[in-house]
Amino acid sequence: MKRINRILLGIGIPAMLMLSACNGASVSQFFNRTKPTASVPNDLPPRVQSQLRDFDFAAQSLKALYVKNDAVGQTWQKTVDDERKKIIDAKDVDGNQFLGSLNAIVEALNDTSAGLSLPATPQPTGTQQPRFAGIGILAGLPEEGKDRILVLTVYPDSPADRAGLKAHDAITAIEGDAVTFEDRNTLIPKLRGEEETDVIVTVRTPGEAPREVTITRKIITPVSALISRRLEGTNIGYIAPNPSTASGMRSDVVAALRELNADQNIDGLVFDLRIIRANDFPLTDMLSLFANGQVASVQTRAKKEKLEVSGKSIGGSQEVPMVVLVSDQTVGQAEAFSGILQDLGRAQIIGTQTKGDMAQVTTMTLPSSRIQMLIPTGDYVGIKNTIWRGKESKNMGIKPNIVSDKTWEEFTTDDDPQLKQAEDVLMGK
Repeated sequence: MKRINRILLGIGIPAMLMLSACNGASVSQFFNRTKPTASVPNDLPPRVQSQLRDFDFAAQSLKALYVKNDAVGQTWQKTVDDERKKIIDAKDVDGNQFLGSLNAIVEALNDTSAGLSLPATPQPTGTQQPRFAGIGILAGLPEEGKDRILVLTVYPDSPADRAGLKAHDAITAIEGDAVTFEDRNTLIPKLRGEEETDVIVTVRTPGEAPREVTITRKIITPVSALISRRLEGTNIGYIAPNPSTASGMRSDVVAALRELNADQNIDGLVFDLRIIRANDFPLTDMLSLFANGQVASVQTRAKKEKLEVSGKSIGGSQEVPMVVLVSDQTVGQAEAFSGILQDLGRAQIIGTQTKGDMAQVTTMTLPSSRIQMLIPTGDYVGIKNTIWRGKESKNMGIKPNIVSDKTWEEFTTDDDPQLKQAEDVLMGK
């Protein structure tokens, strides 16, 4: 499953909720529903016993919380039973069988919003961000028919930045070996390595011939910044939130709105979500800047709940004409934000169609391994009863009002046709 593989590589969605936020249920209620249904054999090595308890906890969590009750029925349960037996038979203290079996029961849901996230490596005291030796890019992994690593952003003053890589570039080979969809699980480890070692990559910039670039790995702190400016020659504001983390996004956007409107209120706003992929995108907080009242609903397993926000206008943010830019790299709550504003008629959407990977997600942390499991517990439903995800959706994902004929890797930051389309719309052209 493509999404799960990405998460297991450590590139996917950060945790959004901890155990105490299990879809409105109290911790004690949840544990009452998830008591093990099978015993753990005493003759297993202690580490394997812990793995089996984590596996049982994961299976019961999915059975209790996953949004589609029929997806965790008898067929899925047979997969659970088969994979549990594999863990017992393998007696693999290294955990490879355990991890593979966990992956299998999540894959069996056939839901790209479900996934696993390995625990972060412990950092020295005082370290705020994960640190590793690499080249310093936010990457989009290969997809079927697209054999490349997509450069979504380049971290400032990183090895990739100093080597001249830019957003929209594509890495097509690493050390002479072609990048392929089939090898997507091994690609990021190839870019990472010992500090001060070199890696040679083949880079394709839109409109240019491929070139080889030697990059010296450094310790990376994956931090970007919000971009805010007026589009040249216009009174239209442009905001691109920080793609590295959702922490502080609302306060950053509020500050940007105030700065853009400090001397003169802007006549329009372009909000760029083309590379925002985290499921910790602060959906209701961000919606409250641009809408008010009931904005959508969330269909859980048990009921349909209203999604309401208390709107606050920052420099006219509740009324300013608005375009949201999206792409097939826009994932999770940022997708929901775009679709909800489109359904409300509050914003026009420009770009390429998203993938519909936008469930309301609860994150469960497995007690022993600390692996985090992302469980879709609700589906967003627009105010017009629009559904963007699953079999009920006629057109999975957010379909832009204006669909661009160019994808992210077919243009550069200096020649951005989607941004020009947004400007034309807001200028009334």
